[in-house]
Order: sequence, then C-alpha cells, then structure tokens
Amino acid sequence: MYKNEVGGLVLRIVLGGIFLLHGFVKFKEGISETITRFNEYGIPYAEIAGFGVAGIEVLGGFFLIIGFSVRFVSFLLTALMVGAIVFVKFEQGFLNGFEFNVALIAMSLYLLFAGSRLMSLDQLFTEKEKGSKGKIQFRS
Repeated sequence: MYKNEVGGLVLRIVLGGIFLLHGFVKFKEGISETITRFNEYGIPYAEIAGFGVAGIEVLGGFFLIIGFSVRFVSFLLTALMVGAIVFVKFEQGFLNGFEFNVALIAMSLYLLFAGSRLMSLDQLFTEKEKGSKGKIQFRS
C-alpha cells in the first residue's frame, strides 16, 4: 500500500459524497428549479447546464466513491467549481462566497494529479507497479 493512498481514499470518498449529495438535491428539489436558478445567474444554455451539472455531480460523486475514472471525474468537478465561481460566487467575495468552492477545487486537483487507487475500480484496469519503492514496509 502506498503511503499516500489512505489519505487519497478518504479525500476521494468525502469529495464524492459531497458532490453526490449536491447532485441529488438538484434532482430532488426539481431540476426545473435548478434551471430557473441557472437562468437567473445568466448561465448560458441553462436547461442543458442544469441537467449536465446535476448529472455530473451525481455520477461523478458516485464514480469517486467507487474509484472509477478518478482523474477524469476530478477534472470535470474542477471545471464545475470554476464555473460556479465565475458565474455565481465571484461577486460575493472569498469569505462566505467561494471559499468552499476553492476547497473542493483543491481536493479535486489532488485527485487529478495524484489519483487514488486504494479500494478503487481503477486499480482493476491498471498494471501494478513492480518493486517496493514508496510502499509501506512491515518488519517481521
């Protein structure tokens, strides 16, 4: 097991849970309400964006939790959060504005660059590295 993998696993599950719940809320309150809000924010193609954002949050969150396409999903979630800052949160400022979005971006970027293979489906589709460099060693 790699030294960083436990932290990456925790980060992946927490980030996935946050996005999964936010996506469910968009569908639960009614996607039409989300589309109306997107129109008010001036987001272009609000109907497509509403379904797209909610879908990416639900599927992306689920995929992060199970560890499927972690890096690709992390890229998509980073793009969503940048869009949220640009279209919605920027005018509110950092505090009580977009600081949460920045934290989610940082978490997504960590997973984008470092990945997370511990207890993930991605590990079934990639080769295992040979050798023990960077791995935790237990003494007998």
